[in-house]
Amino acid sequence: MRFDPEAGDGRLWVPVALGIALVAALVTESVAVSVGTYSLVDEYVSGFVTSLPFIGILLYGSYWVDRSDIDPDRYPRIARWCVGGATAFLLINAGIMSTRPVGGGVAILVSWARWAVSIGGGTGFLIGVFETRAVERQLDAERSRIRREELRRERDRLDEFADIVSHDLRSPLSVATGRLELARDADPDAAGAHLDNVESALERMERILEDTLTLAREGKTVGEMTPVDVGELATECWRHVDGTGAELVVETTAVVRADPDRLGQLFENLIANAVEHGGADVTVRVGVDVGGATGFYVEDDGDGIPEAKREQVFEKGYSGADTGTGFGLAIVKRIVDAHGWSIRATAGSDGGARFEITGVEPAEAAVAADE
Repeated sequence: MRFDPEAGDGRLWVPVALGIALVAALVTESVAVSVGTYSLVDEYVSGFVTSLPFIGILLYGSYWVDRSDIDPDRYPRIARWCVGGATAFLLINAGIMSTRPVGGGVAILVSWARWAVSIGGGTGFLIGVFETRAVERQLDAERSRIRREELRRERDRLDEFADIVSHDLRSPLSVATGRLELARDADPDAAGAHLDNVESALERMERILEDTLTLAREGKTVGEMTPVDVGELATECWRHVDGTGAELVVETTAVVRADPDRLGQLFENLIANAVEHGGADVTVRVGVDVGGATGFYVEDDGDGIPEAKREQVFEKGYSGADTGTGFGLAIVKRIVDAHGWSIRATAGSDGGARFEITGVEPAEAAVAADE
Protein backbone atom coordinates (compact mmCIF):
# COMPACT_ATOMS: atom_id res chain seq x y z
CA MET A 1 0.00 0.00 0.00
CA ARG A 2 1.23 3.48 -0.87
CA PHE A 3 2.19 5.78 1.97
CA ASP A 4 3.19 9.33 1.19
CA PRO A 5 2.74 11.74 4.09
CA GLU A 6 3.59 14.62 1.79
CA ALA A 7 0.62 13.77 -0.42
CA GLY A 8 -1.70 13.49 2.56
CA ASP A 9 -2.95 9.95 1.73
CA GLY A 10 -1.41 8.34 4.84
CA ARG A 11 -4.73 8.64 6.64
CA LEU A 12 -5.95 5.59 4.69
CA TRP A 13 -3.95 3.70 7.30
CA VAL A 14 -6.60 4.56 9.89
CA PRO A 15 -9.05 1.82 8.80
CA VAL A 16 -6.11 -0.56 8.28
CA ALA A 17 -4.82 0.09 11.80
CA LEU A 18 -8.33 -0.31 13.17
CA GLY A 19 -8.76 -3.62 11.36
CA ILE A 20 -5.39 -4.92 12.61
CA ALA A 21 -6.26 -3.87 16.18
CA LEU A 22 -9.58 -5.72 15.95
CA VAL A 23 -7.87 -8.85 14.60
CA ALA A 24 -5.42 -8.66 17.52
CA ALA A 25 -8.36 -8.34 19.91
CA LEU A 26 -10.03 -11.41 18.39
CA VAL A 27 -6.81 -13.45 18.66
CA THR A 28 -6.31 -12.33 22.27
CA GLU A 29 -9.88 -13.23 23.16
CA SER A 30 -9.57 -16.62 21.47
CA VAL A 31 -6.40 -17.39 23.42
CA ALA A 32 -8.09 -16.27 26.65
CA VAL A 33 -11.03 -18.55 25.96
CA SER A 34 -8.76 -21.49 25.12
CA VAL A 35 -6.83 -21.19 28.40
CA GLY A 36 -9.99 -20.71 30.43
CA THR A 37 -9.56 -17.03 31.25
CA TYR A 38 -12.81 -16.20 29.45
CA SER A 39 -15.87 -18.37 29.75
CA LEU A 40 -17.35 -19.30 26.36
CA VAL A 41 -20.89 -17.92 26.14
CA ASP A 42 -23.34 -17.66 23.23
CA GLU A 43 -22.94 -13.87 23.00
CA TYR A 44 -19.20 -14.24 22.52
CA VAL A 45 -19.57 -16.75 19.70
CA SER A 46 -22.17 -14.69 17.82
CA GLY A 47 -20.13 -11.50 18.30
CA PHE A 48 -16.98 -13.23 17.08
CA VAL A 49 -18.65 -14.52 13.91
CA THR A 50 -20.47 -11.29 13.02
CA SER A 51 -17.31 -9.20 13.55
CA LEU A 52 -15.30 -11.06 10.92
CA PRO A 53 -17.03 -9.67 7.76
CA PHE A 54 -16.69 -6.07 8.98
CA ILE A 55 -13.04 -6.53 9.91
CA GLY A 56 -12.56 -7.98 6.42
CA ILE A 57 -14.22 -4.85 4.99
CA LEU A 58 -11.73 -2.64 6.83
CA LEU A 59 -8.66 -4.58 5.70
CA TYR A 60 -9.55 -5.66 2.18
CA GLY A 61 -11.54 -2.47 1.56
CA SER A 62 -8.46 -0.36 2.33
CA TYR A 63 -6.42 -2.52 -0.04
CA TRP A 64 -9.05 -2.11 -2.78
CA VAL A 65 -9.42 1.65 -2.30
CA ASP A 66 -5.65 2.13 -2.49
CA ARG A 67 -5.62 0.46 -5.92
CA SER A 68 -8.79 2.05 -7.25
CA ASP A 69 -9.14 5.34 -9.14
CA ILE A 70 -10.37 7.14 -6.02
CA ASP A 71 -8.48 10.39 -5.53
CA PRO A 72 -6.05 10.00 -2.56
CA ASP A 73 -7.11 13.46 -1.42
CA ARG A 74 -10.44 11.85 -0.44
CA TYR A 75 -8.85 9.20 1.80
CA PRO A 76 -9.13 11.39 4.94
CA ARG A 77 -12.90 11.63 4.44
CA ILE A 78 -13.20 7.84 4.21
CA ALA A 79 -11.10 7.56 7.37
CA ARG A 80 -13.35 10.07 9.18
CA TRP A 81 -16.43 8.05 8.24
CA CYS A 82 -14.71 4.93 9.56
CA VAL A 83 -13.72 6.49 12.88
CA GLY A 84 -17.06 8.26 13.19
CA GLY A 85 -19.00 5.03 12.60
CA ALA A 86 -16.91 3.10 15.10
CA THR A 87 -17.27 5.83 17.74
CA ALA A 88 -21.01 6.31 17.24
CA PHE A 89 -21.82 2.58 17.32
CA LEU A 90 -19.60 2.07 20.37
CA LEU A 91 -21.33 4.89 22.25
CA ILE A 92 -24.76 3.52 21.35
CA ASN A 93 -23.81 0.06 22.60
CA ALA A 94 -22.13 1.50 25.69
CA GLY A 95 -25.46 3.08 26.57
CA ILE A 96 -27.21 -0.22 26.06
CA MET A 97 -24.61 -2.08 28.15
CA SER A 98 -25.01 0.40 30.99
CA THR A 99 -28.77 -0.07 31.20
CA ARG A 100 -29.11 -3.84 31.09
CA PRO A 101 -27.46 -6.65 33.07
CA VAL A 102 -24.94 -8.63 31.06
CA GLY A 103 -23.79 -12.08 32.04
CA GLY A 104 -20.13 -12.99 31.65
CA GLY A 105 -18.66 -10.02 33.48
CA VAL A 106 -15.87 -7.91 32.06
CA ALA A 107 -15.01 -10.41 29.35
CA ILE A 108 -18.34 -10.09 27.61
CA LEU A 109 -18.24 -6.29 27.93
CA VAL A 110 -14.85 -6.21 26.19
CA SER A 111 -16.11 -8.54 23.47
CA TRP A 112 -19.24 -6.43 23.05
CA ALA A 113 -17.14 -3.27 22.68
CA ARG A 114 -14.92 -4.96 20.08
CA TRP A 115 -18.02 -6.12 18.21
CA ALA A 116 -19.49 -2.60 18.25
CA VAL A 117 -16.27 -1.04 16.93
CA SER A 118 -16.07 -3.70 14.19
CA ILE A 119 -19.66 -3.16 13.02
CA GLY A 120 -19.49 0.64 13.29
CA GLY A 121 -16.04 0.98 11.73
CA GLY A 122 -16.81 -1.33 8.80
CA THR A 123 -20.17 0.31 8.13
CA GLY A 124 -18.66 3.80 8.33
CA PHE A 125 -15.90 2.72 5.94
CA LEU A 126 -18.47 1.48 3.39
CA ILE A 127 -20.49 4.70 3.69
CA GLY A 128 -17.32 6.74 3.16
CA VAL A 129 -16.37 4.77 0.05
CA PHE A 130 -19.87 4.95 -1.46
CA GLU A 131 -20.11 8.67 -0.73
CA THR A 132 -16.68 9.28 -2.27
CA ARG A 133 -17.61 7.35 -5.40
CA ALA A 134 -20.86 9.30 -5.69
CA VAL A 135 -19.04 12.62 -5.30
CA GLU A 136 -16.43 11.64 -7.88
CA ARG A 137 -19.11 10.55 -10.34
CA GLN A 138 -20.80 13.90 -9.87
CA LEU A 139 -17.50 15.73 -10.37
CA ASP A 140 -16.75 13.64 -13.47
CA ALA A 141 -20.15 14.55 -14.87
CA GLU A 142 -19.53 18.23 -14.13
CA ARG A 143 -16.08 18.09 -15.72
CA SER A 144 -17.59 16.41 -18.78
CA ARG A 145 -20.24 19.11 -18.99
CA ILE A 146 -17.62 21.85 -18.72
CA ARG A 147 -15.51 20.13 -21.36
CA ARG A 148 -18.49 19.85 -23.71
CA GLU A 149 -19.22 23.53 -23.13
CA GLU A 150 -15.60 24.44 -23.86
CA LEU A 151 -15.68 22.39 -27.05
CA ARG A 152 -18.93 24.05 -28.09
CA ARG A 153 -17.48 27.51 -27.48
CA GLU A 154 -14.34 26.55 -29.37
CA ARG A 155 -16.42 25.29 -32.27
CA ASP A 156 -18.47 28.49 -32.24
CA ARG A 157 -15.29 30.58 -32.25
CA LEU A 158 -13.92 28.62 -35.19
CA ASP A 159 -17.21 28.98 -37.06
CA GLU A 160 -17.18 32.68 -36.39
CA PHE A 161 -13.55 32.86 -37.47
CA ALA A 162 -14.49 31.32 -40.82
CA ASP A 163 -17.47 33.66 -41.18
CA ILE A 164 -15.51 36.81 -40.35
CA VAL A 165 -12.56 35.90 -42.54
CA SER A 166 -14.71 34.98 -45.52
CA HIS A 167 -16.67 38.21 -45.14
CA ASP A 168 -14.00 40.76 -44.22
CA LEU A 169 -11.51 39.55 -46.83
CA ARG A 170 -13.96 40.33 -49.61
CA SER A 171 -13.39 44.08 -49.63
CA PRO A 172 -9.56 44.16 -49.64
CA LEU A 173 -9.50 41.20 -52.06
CA SER A 174 -11.84 43.05 -54.41
CA VAL A 175 -9.68 46.18 -54.17
CA ALA A 176 -6.49 44.19 -54.85
CA THR A 177 -8.05 42.42 -57.83
CA GLY A 178 -9.39 45.65 -59.33
CA ARG A 179 -6.16 47.56 -58.85
CA LEU A 180 -4.15 44.70 -60.31
CA GLU A 181 -6.27 44.75 -63.45
CA LEU A 182 -5.81 48.52 -63.70
CA ALA A 183 -2.05 48.12 -63.25
CA ARG A 184 -1.92 45.66 -66.13
CA ASP A 185 -3.59 48.15 -68.47
CA ALA A 186 -1.79 51.28 -67.19
CA ASP A 187 1.52 52.69 -68.35
CA PRO A 188 4.57 51.90 -66.16
CA ASP A 189 4.47 55.27 -64.38
CA ALA A 190 0.83 54.93 -63.34
CA ALA A 191 1.08 51.23 -62.54
CA GLY A 192 3.14 51.94 -59.41
CA ALA A 193 0.27 53.72 -57.69
CA HIS A 194 -2.10 50.84 -58.42
CA LEU A 195 0.43 48.31 -57.13
CA ASP A 196 0.82 50.35 -53.93
CA ASN A 197 -2.92 49.95 -53.38
CA VAL A 198 -2.62 46.23 -54.08
CA GLU A 199 0.13 45.97 -51.47
CA SER A 200 -1.95 47.93 -48.96
CA ALA A 201 -4.94 45.65 -49.56
CA LEU A 202 -2.82 42.52 -49.11
CA GLU A 203 -1.35 43.88 -45.86
CA ARG A 204 -4.87 44.58 -44.66
CA MET A 205 -5.87 41.00 -45.50
CA GLU A 206 -2.92 39.71 -43.51
CA ARG A 207 -3.92 41.80 -40.47
CA ILE A 208 -7.49 40.58 -40.71
CA LEU A 209 -6.31 36.96 -40.78
CA GLU A 210 -3.95 37.43 -37.84
CA ASP A 211 -6.42 39.36 -35.70
CA THR A 212 -9.34 37.07 -36.42
CA LEU A 213 -7.21 33.99 -35.74
CA THR A 214 -6.34 35.51 -32.37
CA LEU A 215 -10.03 36.04 -31.78
CA ALA A 216 -10.80 32.40 -32.62
CA ARG A 217 -7.99 31.02 -30.46
CA GLU A 218 -8.32 33.24 -27.42
CA GLY A 219 -11.93 34.39 -27.60
CA LYS A 220 -10.79 38.02 -27.54
CA THR A 221 -12.69 40.65 -29.49
CA VAL A 222 -10.77 43.76 -28.46
CA GLY A 223 -7.11 44.29 -27.75
CA GLU A 224 -5.28 47.28 -26.33
CA MET A 225 -7.41 50.44 -26.15
CA THR A 226 -5.61 53.47 -27.58
CA PRO A 227 -6.60 56.96 -28.78
CA VAL A 228 -7.97 56.67 -32.34
CA ASP A 229 -8.83 59.53 -34.69
CA VAL A 230 -12.27 58.61 -36.02
CA GLY A 231 -11.97 60.63 -39.24
CA GLU A 232 -8.50 59.42 -40.13
CA LEU A 233 -9.37 55.78 -39.49
CA ALA A 234 -12.58 56.04 -41.52
CA THR A 235 -10.62 57.57 -44.41
CA GLU A 236 -8.03 54.82 -44.25
CA CYS A 237 -10.73 52.13 -44.19
CA TRP A 238 -12.39 53.75 -47.21
CA ARG A 239 -9.32 52.76 -49.26
CA HIS A 240 -9.94 49.10 -48.41
CA VAL A 241 -13.49 49.09 -49.75
CA ASP A 242 -14.30 48.78 -53.45
CA GLY A 243 -16.28 52.02 -53.63
CA THR A 244 -15.54 53.27 -57.15
CA GLY A 245 -18.04 56.05 -57.84
CA ALA A 246 -19.02 56.40 -54.18
CA GLU A 247 -18.00 59.31 -51.95
CA LEU A 248 -16.86 59.52 -48.34
CA VAL A 249 -17.52 62.69 -46.35
CA VAL A 250 -15.82 62.91 -42.95
CA GLU A 251 -17.32 65.53 -40.64
CA THR A 252 -15.32 64.96 -37.47
CA THR A 253 -11.86 65.19 -35.99
CA ALA A 254 -12.88 63.45 -32.78
CA VAL A 255 -10.44 61.13 -31.04
CA VAL A 256 -11.87 58.19 -29.10
CA ARG A 257 -10.44 55.39 -27.01
CA ALA A 258 -10.77 52.05 -28.85
CA ASP A 259 -8.98 49.05 -30.29
CA PRO A 260 -7.88 50.48 -33.65
CA ASP A 261 -7.96 47.15 -35.49
CA ARG A 262 -11.45 46.25 -34.29
CA LEU A 263 -12.69 49.78 -34.92
CA GLY A 264 -11.21 49.56 -38.41
CA GLN A 265 -13.20 46.38 -39.03
CA LEU A 266 -16.29 48.20 -37.82
CA PHE A 267 -15.80 51.06 -40.28
CA GLU A 268 -14.96 48.76 -43.17
CA ASN A 269 -18.12 46.73 -42.61
CA LEU A 270 -20.36 49.78 -42.23
CA ILE A 271 -18.86 51.44 -45.32
CA ALA A 272 -19.06 48.20 -47.33
CA ASN A 273 -22.67 47.80 -46.20
CA ALA A 274 -23.45 51.34 -47.43
CA VAL A 275 -21.80 50.74 -50.80
CA GLU A 276 -23.49 47.36 -51.23
CA HIS A 277 -26.99 48.58 -50.40
CA GLY A 278 -26.77 52.26 -51.38
CA GLY A 279 -25.54 51.86 -54.91
CA ALA A 280 -22.36 52.73 -56.79
CA ASP A 281 -22.82 56.51 -56.37
CA VAL A 282 -23.70 56.45 -52.69
CA THR A 283 -22.38 59.12 -50.35
CA VAL A 284 -21.19 57.90 -46.95
CA ARG A 285 -20.89 60.35 -44.06
CA VAL A 286 -19.01 59.92 -40.78
CA GLY A 287 -19.66 62.33 -37.92
CA VAL A 288 -20.18 62.65 -34.20
CA ASP A 289 -23.60 64.31 -33.88
CA VAL A 290 -25.56 61.52 -32.17
CA GLY A 291 -28.18 63.47 -30.27
CA GLY A 292 -25.97 64.81 -27.51
CA ALA A 293 -24.47 61.43 -26.59
CA THR A 294 -20.77 60.63 -26.88
CA GLY A 295 -20.12 58.59 -29.99
CA PHE A 296 -20.14 58.74 -33.76
CA TYR A 297 -22.30 57.76 -36.72
CA VAL A 298 -21.96 56.33 -40.21
CA GLU A 299 -24.79 57.11 -42.63
CA ASP A 300 -25.51 56.97 -46.34
CA ASP A 301 -28.02 58.45 -48.77
CA GLY A 302 -29.24 55.12 -50.11
CA ASP A 303 -32.63 53.47 -49.71
CA GLY A 304 -32.37 53.07 -45.95
CA ILE A 305 -33.62 50.27 -43.70
CA PRO A 306 -37.34 49.66 -43.04
CA GLU A 307 -38.14 50.53 -39.46
CA ALA A 308 -39.48 47.04 -38.73
CA LYS A 309 -36.14 45.47 -39.67
CA ARG A 310 -33.72 47.82 -37.91
CA GLU A 311 -33.12 45.41 -35.04
CA GLN A 312 -33.06 42.36 -37.28
CA VAL A 313 -30.18 43.65 -39.42
CA PHE A 314 -27.70 42.91 -36.63
CA GLU A 315 -28.62 39.23 -36.52
CA LYS A 316 -26.04 36.81 -37.85
CA GLY A 317 -26.95 35.56 -41.31
CA TYR A 318 -29.54 38.26 -42.03
CA SER A 319 -29.08 40.24 -45.25
CA GLY A 320 -31.32 42.59 -47.17
CA ALA A 321 -29.50 41.84 -50.42
CA ASP A 322 -29.51 38.64 -52.47
CA THR A 323 -25.70 38.76 -52.71
CA GLY A 324 -25.13 39.60 -49.03
CA THR A 325 -23.63 37.20 -46.51
CA GLY A 326 -25.44 38.51 -43.43
CA PHE A 327 -22.25 38.76 -41.37
CA GLY A 328 -21.17 42.38 -41.82
CA LEU A 329 -23.52 44.07 -39.36
CA ALA A 330 -23.36 41.07 -37.00
CA ILE A 331 -19.59 41.60 -36.84
CA VAL A 332 -20.16 45.31 -36.23
CA LYS A 333 -22.53 44.51 -33.35
CA ARG A 334 -20.03 42.18 -31.74
CA ILE A 335 -17.25 44.76 -31.97
CA VAL A 336 -19.54 47.39 -30.45
CA ASP A 337 -20.57 45.06 -27.61
CA ALA A 338 -16.95 44.10 -26.93
CA HIS A 339 -16.08 47.77 -26.43
CA GLY A 340 -19.04 48.25 -24.10
CA TRP A 341 -20.77 50.60 -26.55
CA SER A 342 -24.29 50.64 -28.01
CA ILE A 343 -25.44 50.75 -31.62
CA ARG A 344 -28.76 51.45 -33.25
CA ALA A 345 -29.96 51.63 -36.83
CA THR A 346 -32.11 54.59 -37.79
CA ALA A 347 -32.94 56.82 -40.75
CA GLY A 348 -30.18 59.01 -42.19
CA SER A 349 -30.51 62.74 -42.77
CA ASP A 350 -30.94 62.09 -46.53
CA GLY A 351 -33.27 59.12 -46.10
CA GLY A 352 -30.62 56.38 -46.14
CA ALA A 353 -29.37 54.11 -43.39
CA ARG A 354 -27.71 55.62 -40.32
CA PHE A 355 -25.83 53.69 -37.65
CA GLU A 356 -25.23 55.50 -34.36
CA ILE A 357 -22.59 54.16 -31.97
CA THR A 358 -22.88 55.65 -28.47
CA GLY A 359 -21.27 55.19 -25.07
CA VAL A 360 -17.86 55.80 -26.63
CA GLU A 361 -15.16 57.20 -24.35
CA PRO A 362 -13.40 60.29 -25.73
CA ALA A 363 -9.61 60.02 -25.53
CA GLU A 364 -9.44 63.27 -23.55
CA ALA A 365 -11.72 61.87 -20.86
CA ALA A 366 -9.59 58.73 -20.61
CA VAL A 367 -6.43 60.78 -20.17
CA ALA A 368 -8.08 62.93 -17.48
CA ALA A 369 -9.26 59.83 -15.63
CA ASP A 370 -5.73 58.37 -15.67
CA GLU A 371 -4.34 61.58 -14.21
